[in-house]
Amino acid sequence: MLSYLVKFPNPELHYVEIELSIVTPINQWVEMYMPVWTPGSYMIREFSRHLDKLSVQNKDNQVVVCDKISKNTWRFFSESSNHIVKYRIYANELTVRTNHVNTEHAMLNGAATYLTVKGYEHHLHQVKFQPYKDWKEISCSLPQINGKWEVVAENYDLLLDSPVEIGNQQIIQFHAGGIPHELVLIGDSNGDYSLLVNDLRVIIDEEVKLFAYPHPCEKYIFMLHHTDNVYGGLEHLNCSVNMVPRWDYFPRDKYLRTISLLAHEYFHLWNIKRIRPLELGPFDYSQENYTRQLWAIEGITSYYDDYFVYLAGVASLDEYLNNLATNLSNVVNSPGNTEQSLGESSFDAWIKYYRGHENTHNNQVNYYTKGANVVIALNLLIMHLTAGQKSLDDVMKVLYEMYLERPTQGYSEGELLEVCEEVTGSSLGDFFEKYIFGTEELDYAMYFSFAGLHLQEVIQEEYDLGWVLEERGSSFWVSKVNIGASAANAGLNANDEILALNGYRMTAQWKRSISSYSVGDKLNVLVSRAGVLKSIEMILLPSRKKQYTISPMDNISVLQAKIQNLWLK
Repeated sequence: MLSYLVKFPNPELHYVEIELSIVTPINQWVEMYMPVWTPGSYMIREFSRHLDKLSVQNKDNQVVVCDKISKNTWRFFSESSNHIVKYRIYANELTVRTNHVNTEHAMLNGAATYLTVKGYEHHLHQVKFQPYKDWKEISCSLPQINGKWEVVAENYDLLLDSPVEIGNQQIIQFHAGGIPHELVLIGDSNGDYSLLVNDLRVIIDEEVKLFAYPHPCEKYIFMLHHTDNVYGGLEHLNCSVNMVPRWDYFPRDKYLRTISLLAHEYFHLWNIKRIRPLELGPFDYSQENYTRQLWAIEGITSYYDDYFVYLAGVASLDEYLNNLATNLSNVVNSPGNTEQSLGESSFDAWIKYYRGHENTHNNQVNYYTKGANVVIALNLLIMHLTAGQKSLDDVMKVLYEMYLERPTQGYSEGELLEVCEEVTGSSLGDFFEKYIFGTEELDYAMYFSFAGLHLQEVIQEEYDLGWVLEERGSSFWVSKVNIGASAANAGLNANDEILALNGYRMTAQWKRSISSYSVGDKLNVLVSRAGVLKSIEMILLPSRKKQYTISPMDNISVLQAKIQNLWLK
């Protein structure tokens, strides 16, 4: 067993101090390491960069020489059986995947916190916490022993998959899906927590109902941090860490985004924490774990999050269809939509997804948002080919049954296709090759028509400048240009400062100054590029932006009605 003592003697300095007690055979090399990434967030994050003051002592409190042999690995020779490894972690990064410690609370993510011993990964890992001063609460999904401040994990994987929140957080207990839940609230907000809990209950019940098996957890914890502007979530085996801006419970669209995030991370209980691609487990924490199937993890989950919010009655049909139309518009209007496949986007997540820049939208796709759109089309195709008898729900049920039969082995690319074809009774290889592993554009209108829904394109702009401007005080800077649109064709660059349009100083009213312009008109743009003034002539090109609406058709066939009822209930 490996035993950790976790202390916070000076949280104002953002440090957590850790003592790791280990028992090893005598006269052998002991190698310790720390993960370089955390499951669910596919980028090398070099967590060991925050570790310092590592030392090793034997049972007689004598210092043992310990050498760092790689960026995240240390080694010492054991001349006795008992050793204590001491180190500290700097924790001042408030994200769902990192650590944050101050006098108000401590949030610890496993991969960013715990060293382990090579070869000991399947041993018990026990952690005892010493809370700071008046901290009274601890939230962690691991079993408690010897009181609430001590927890134990069956193995290192589970330890890394069990974040901890310590402080004076508000804890709301409720029951849903057949098991107890906790909503852990950190920080103030404008939320109506009674409404939030009631909505979570019905969403959870709908998600559990899909799989028709008992809940996979004995207890589940939502950790919900209220922040200034951080938004996101990270799934774990029995809990999730979520962050939303503290005022994002109103207006209505903000609330739906917040509850959809919680529904998203909850659905990951099945889709990735249990149903998973072959490449994602057992994990290699020392390097990238490549897969072309992140679209299936995040695209499917991004489809189901809003869908369950609708099915639970939290969102209306109009709100759901409007949300689908907005998401579709955002994807189609991104130039990278036909430049990179979902499979490529998944594989390259390790070097691209979390490292966006001013040209990302021109040559990459988001496997969350485009993944969800393609998954909706796949779902509608399955329903159409089976005459309204089957849907993506049936695919997920089969995948979950596969997991239950072989819980340590994920599915391959070929098996995922096979399951979809087995449920459908038809070949889907062409769909996968064109739209998942290829870059061909889907005929979304055709797929929505299968369910008696009309996808209408709405023209909102005659021309498109093709730039995104960022206001910095009283100045205006180009942050992005769209390839093939007016600004890019004229030679404008990201990081150009726009000083004037047509001889008039750039102000917040600049849009009004060109409101009467039409396609083919010319603008003279005065920019400062790296301190050098340039006058650029920009010809206004026709807008290529597409805005969609989705609405039920007036007259639909029996089959369309059957599919519509199967999908939208």
